[in-house]
Amino acid sequence: MLAELKVSNLALIRGLTLSFGPGANILTGETGAGKSILAGALGLIRGAKASQDLVRAGEAEARVEALFQLDNPDELAPMLAGMGLPPADEIVVQRLIGANGRSRVRLNGTLVTLGQLALLGEELLAVSGQHDQQSLVREARQLDFLDAFAQNRALLDRMGVAFRDREALSASIRALEDEVRQGDERRELLEFQLGEIEKAAPRPGEDQEILDLKVTAKSSGKLSKIISEALDLMGGARGGGLAGQLDRLEGLAGRASALDERAIPLADAARDLSSLASDLADSLSRLGRALGPGPESLEDLDERLSLLSRLKRKYGPSLEEVIERGAANRLSLARLDSAAFELSRLSKELDQAVARAQAVALELRAARAEAALRLADNLARTLKVLGFPKLTMEIELQPLEAPGQGPGQAAGAKGADGVAFLFCPNPGEGLKPLSRIASGGELSRMMLALKIAQEPRSDQSLVFDEIDSGLSGATAEAVAGKMAELATRQQILVITHLPQMASLPGRHFLVAKSPDESGGRTETTIAELDQDLRTMELARMLGGASPSPEAMALSRRLLGQGAK
Repeated sequence: MLAELKVSNLALIRGLTLSFGPGANILTGETGAGKSILAGALGLIRGAKASQDLVRAGEAEARVEALFQLDNPDELAPMLAGMGLPPADEIVVQRLIGANGRSRVRLNGTLVTLGQLALLGEELLAVSGQHDQQSLVREARQLDFLDAFAQNRALLDRMGVAFRDREALSASIRALEDEVRQGDERRELLEFQLGEIEKAAPRPGEDQEILDLKVTAKSSGKLSKIISEALDLMGGARGGGLAGQLDRLEGLAGRASALDERAIPLADAARDLSSLASDLADSLSRLGRALGPGPESLEDLDERLSLLSRLKRKYGPSLEEVIERGAANRLSLARLDSAAFELSRLSKELDQAVARAQAVALELRAARAEAALRLADNLARTLKVLGFPKLTMEIELQPLEAPGQGPGQAAGAKGADGVAFLFCPNPGEGLKPLSRIASGGELSRMMLALKIAQEPRSDQSLVFDEIDSGLSGATAEAVAGKMAELATRQQILVITHLPQMASLPGRHFLVAKSPDESGGRTETTIAELDQDLRTMELARMLGGASPSPEAMALSRRLLGQGAK
């Protein structure tokens, strides 16, 4: 339950701290006193969007803090864990709204998003106001009320998963079909581009390798000429040039060594010179052959470089990107070739997803149909006590599927059903939707009946913001009685103009507007009333600013009835 609320610098509220108790907590005050500001503060705690206009003039920021005490902390532990927070039996919510437009949200001191607060706030506070009454006429909201009564949360979660799976597969199929349609138109271009690239078969860095070879070729021409001249000096074949001369020298030295032993060393030296000359000639020849491309090869290199340059202009600008383009085209063509198989596979998966969605939608429909009978009966019994003695009430389920379409195809995130609350307050008028016949007072009582019918959440506080508007007399007393019944089950906060409602047993707070003595500015204050002041406030509500003795007596009687 909401144990404490602190508000600072919010609109006309400079600063206040309120302590609430279990059961009923009543808030009254004259029109314009600031009850709507308090309702707005509770909305901020619940996750409503904030405007910088809410910050009290001249202040840097507005602050709203709330302390919730939990009887069953385990119920909210999974949600807190999802926000990175440990389990707790107390939750402190803090909203800071800056005059500069910046806003911060903290849960138990940890910064969280507004979306996270909205999820948790819905579990901590349920607000019913005149806006919610009008929402009753919308069929989507009626479906929410029916699901809440039926406790369909688990089924709705499963329905949401099935719906998202079906929609994701449908989107994948549409995207693949578009790709195939566009791909068929591009296939000829893809195949031409890929053929051109594959025929050239470029290698990464090949263009730079060719440029390096051409640079080397410029210097190798000069070296080749030098080697050619050196080979000419060597004489090439035996009998000419240096090599031939050394061969003849080796022969003469050999004949000399045969005549005189002293010439043997000369013969050995001549043989070594001849062998060395032969090795030199071989080395010069090998070097000449290894010098690189000749004129014909250079022409080939230029042609290759020109081809690679054309590919880079078309698919580049780098050779690596040309190669990547080829790989991408190959992949696109392969995907087109396998698209029929992929579409078949996805279609089968979609059929399975539709079947799953249909199974959950039908299960949800059955749960709703059973709950609709119970809720209609429950509401009718409560509303008869609240001033509709001859009321007729039905809740009609309306399947959403079109002819030839199954629930699995028609189902949205909330299933494949619409709903209509049909209402006949007087005999003979016929059942009609709420939107066509219900007045504000009737909607107020319908909202209260719904809150009574719903299974209470033990740690959730209910806020009723003037839902008793337009009621009076015996009907107002009946509504007050049902509100008192509700207060025995969980904490309620009631902002009201009705003295019958204000007489409910519980804490009573008076909202007033007065000038701030220190600054001369208008300020909204809220104070808890004791029994005497509460009697005076009810008398004011009954008879005006100067209540008569009769109003005071009626006030005391109302408080006595409320206590009973």
